[in-house]
Amino acid sequence: MKKNKIAGSIWQIVVAAFLILPLVVTAIYSISEHWISILPENLTFDFYIQKFTDGKFWMGVLRGMFASAVPVIVTNVIILLALFAIIVYFPKVEKYMQICCIIPTTINGIILATSILSTYAGSNTILSNRVIMLICAYCVFCFPLTYQGIRNSLYAVNTKRLLEAAAILGADEFYGFVRIVVPAILPGIVNTALVNFAGLFGDFAIIKIIAASQFETVQTYLYKNRNTDIQAFSAGVVILLILTMVINLTVHKNAAEDKQRGKEENE
Repeated sequence: MKKNKIAGSIWQIVVAAFLILPLVVTAIYSISEHWISILPENLTFDFYIQKFTDGKFWMGVLRGMFASAVPVIVTNVIILLALFAIIVYFPKVEKYMQICCIIPTTINGIILATSILSTYAGSNTILSNRVIMLICAYCVFCFPLTYQGIRNSLYAVNTKRLLEAAAILGADEFYGFVRIVVPAILPGIVNTALVNFAGLFGDFAIIKIIAASQFETVQTYLYKNRNTDIQAFSAGVVILLILTMVINLTVHKNAAEDKQRGKEENE
């Protein structure tokens, strides 16, 4: 038994080293002027300074955040209102909504992006705008996780009973929804939104197909400049990696706090 544990630990260390090694090499390369021998030469942070003063790089970051945040907000509002109405007034309809929200899990992102582009590009409607196309495509991919997260939160607080208690105390349904239900499920909404945001912010394939030429995010910017200055490119990748890690750490921290809060309420 002890030998199995030791072998499992060694295997985990090997896998972790295999996954982390490319990131470590990229980080080292981003602070070296030359690396043509075993060890890097002339370590410097000039490439990071170059990226921190690069307006196009940070505009790409802001565009990526915008393209990730808007679909998350739109999807959360739509599904929250729809699920609230279904759970309170039309519970028999929920199974149909569940099917509709799960369907996007079967759709390949590249196929969806290509289909949207071929259908709406040049249609002379608002949907022909590449940014609108991108936001709509991202909304589709947000549906499954958003639906499940908000559904679990609404059932966890027993929405119908909560509204009934609010009505007994004299509150109308609108007040009960805005001031009681939404604050009660807000941690779940935030966690779901952050998970979706982290996933969309790291996307490259969909945005490259739909809007790379007109809406340059940081991923497409780095891809376009990947052969101009390798060290500066590596510095940009490290900065982007750190931003993504901060988002993911925020997700895990909120999830842990929500779980701890749930345990305290149950006790």
